[in-house]
Amino acid sequence: MRITRSNIVYHELVGLEVEVARHENKELESVRGLVAWETKKTLVVKDHSSKREKRILKAGGIFTFKLPDGGNVTVKGEEIIGAPWDRAKRIIRGR
Repeated sequence: MRITRSNIVYHELVGLEVEVARHENKELESVRGLVAWETKKTLVVKDHSSKREKRILKAGGIFTFKLPDGGNVTVKGEEIIGAPWDRAKRIIRGR
């Protein structure tokens, strides 16, 4: 299944370009890079500017992801909390 604006919250985010649009931790705002890893509560982003990996809490953040088709989608961190396989189960449960 292709990643689209409407189904991104159910997909694996590793490998996507991301920018932290807003975050409770102001130091993380405008971090841009590649999602290197994802856990239930965090994204590990390889920051383009510092070339270091930064662990960013999903909760309290607003993230802009670049889709494979070139478009962008903005997602609240609370919508992507959970491991990818758990988020996929939400489709079946209807949440």
